[in-house]
Amino acid sequence: MNITFILRQAPRVYVERVDVNGNTLTQDKVVRREFRLAEGDAFNSIGVQRTTARINSLGYFQENFEVNQVEGSAPDRIVLEANVEEQPTGELQFSAGFSSIEQFILAASIRQRNFRGRGQTIGLSVNYSQFSSQAQVSFTEPYVFDRNISAGIDVYRRDFNSFNFNGSDRNTTFSQATTGFTGRLGVPLTEFMSLVGSYTLNYDEVSLDEDLFFSDLDGDGVATCDPLLAGRFLCDALGNRLSSIVGLSLRYNSLNSAFRPTRGQQVSLGAEFAGLGGDVRYLRFRGQARKFWGIGNTGFIFSLSGEAGTIIPLQEREGEGVDDILLTDRFFLGEPRIRGFDIRGIGPRVLTQFYQLDPNTNNAVLDDDGNPILFDAEDQTRDDAIGGRNYYLGRAELEIPLGSGARELGLRPSLFVDVGALWSVTQPVLQNNPNGIQQIDSDTGLPLFSTTVDGNGDTIVDTNGNAIRVFTTDPIDVNGNDNRREIVANSNIRETFLGDSPSPRIAVGLGVNWNSPFGPFRIDLAHIVRKVDGDDDKTLQFNVGTQF
Repeated sequence: MNITFILRQAPRVYVERVDVNGNTLTQDKVVRREFRLAEGDAFNSIGVQRTTARINSLGYFQENFEVNQVEGSAPDRIVLEANVEEQPTGELQFSAGFSSIEQFILAASIRQRNFRGRGQTIGLSVNYSQFSSQAQVSFTEPYVFDRNISAGIDVYRRDFNSFNFNGSDRNTTFSQATTGFTGRLGVPLTEFMSLVGSYTLNYDEVSLDEDLFFSDLDGDGVATCDPLLAGRFLCDALGNRLSSIVGLSLRYNSLNSAFRPTRGQQVSLGAEFAGLGGDVRYLRFRGQARKFWGIGNTGFIFSLSGEAGTIIPLQEREGEGVDDILLTDRFFLGEPRIRGFDIRGIGPRVLTQFYQLDPNTNNAVLDDDGNPILFDAEDQTRDDAIGGRNYYLGRAELEIPLGSGARELGLRPSLFVDVGALWSVTQPVLQNNPNGIQQIDSDTGLPLFSTTVDGNGDTIVDTNGNAIRVFTTDPIDVNGNDNRREIVANSNIRETFLGDSPSPRIAVGLGVNWNSPFGPFRIDLAHIVRKVDGDDDKTLQFNVGTQF
C-alpha cells in the first residue's frame, strides 16, 4: 500500500494584541509580565500553555483560568485575551487545631498575597503549640524595580522545646530560642530555572531545666549539667551561639500549578556555608526533586519525590563522644516527612533504661546468673533522638480519582510508599550504672569514664567499631588516686546507642486529603515493611485545623 503525505505550509500567525480584562485591584503589569508571548511575536501554542500555567500559579484569579485566542483584524493576526476573575488575596486567620505531632495548635496570621495590587506578599504570623511557638514578619517582592529579580526578607523569633519519649509520653528536654532573619535574592537563568542566594543570621539560646538536669558535681555549691541526669549528648549542646549562614540554590520548576500540580517537575540543589563570622562552621548540601504525571484521562495522578542532605563540619569540638556538628544543627527525620514512623522516629538515638534496685541495700537486683535486671517495659524506657549528618528520603504516591460527589466534598485518597534513612553521628559516651553509683575523680570532682573490655582484656566495640565507654566502676583512677563513690538518685541506668544506619526504612499505606467543613484534614494509615532496631513506628497519623 502506497501512502502519500501532502504538506502545505500555512501562513504564519502573529499576536496582534494582548488584552487583560476583569482586573480591578491587580495592576495590569502583574498579569502581562507572566505572558510568554508579546504583541508582534509569532503565535506559539506552547507559549500560550506556559502563560496559562504561570497566571494560574499566581493564585490571584479563578481556578482553571485559560488564555483565550480570538481572531484579529486579519487572517494572520490573533488576539490573546486574559479574562480574569479576581479572588480575595488578603487573609486574616485565627485557627485552632489538633496535630498528632504538636497536640493542640493555636495560630493567628494576616497576609496579603497581592499587596497594593503589585504582586507583593506581606505577612505577619504567630503560632503556639505545646512544644513550639513562633512569630514572623515577612515580605516578598517578585519583580524588584519591575525587573525579573525577586527579593524577600523574613524576621522571626522561634522557641522550641525538644522532647524525648518515655513510652508514649513526651517529656521536654532542652529548650532552643532562635532570633534571626533571612534575606533572599533570586534571578532567572531560563524560563524554568532560577538562582537564589540567601543570608541568614541566627542567635540561638539552648538551655536545660536546672531543677531536673543540674546538680553540684564538684561540691562547690554551683550546679552544672549532670550527664547522669541529662546525658552527655544534651550537656554538650548547651550554650548561646551566633550562626552566620550564606546559601545558594539552583531551582528548576516546570509544574503546571504551584498549588495542586498534575504534571511537570521541580528540582532544587542547594548549599549553605556557616562560618562567615559567628560561632559555628559547617557546609550543608541538600537536594530535592519531584515529578508529576497525569495518567491519560483517567484522573489518576502519579508522583515521585526525593530529597537528600549532608552536613560537613569545618571545626573540631573537644571531648570524648562529642560530635563536631552541634545537636541543634543536625538533620532529624520522622513524622510527618516519612509516614509510618513517629516524630524523630528514625536515626541515631540513645535509649535509657533503669536497673531494678533493692530498696534495702540500694544495690541492683540480680538474676539467677548474677546479672543486673533492667526495667525493660516500653513505658519505662527513655528515647532521645540525637540526629545525624546524612539523610535521604523518597516517596511514590498515586492519587485515586473518585466520583463527582466525592470530588465536590474535597476527598482525595492516595496510595503511597515512603523510603528514608538518617545516619552518621559520633557515638556519645554511654552510661552503665547498675547500682546508681557515680565515680568522682578526687582531684577534679568530675565523673570518670573508662573503656569497657571483655574477659581477654580487649576493648568492646559497638556495631560501628566505636569503643563503648561507660562510667568507671574502678575506685582507683589512672593516677592511683582514690575516687569518691556517690549514690546519685535515678542514676541506676544503662544507655544504649541505636539507629545509626543508612539502611532504608520502608513504609506503605493509604492516605486521604479532605477539605472538610472543619478545615483541611489529612489522615495516613501506614504499615512498616522494613525498619532498624531502635526506630519508633506509628501506624496512624493525622492533622486537622479550622478557622473561627
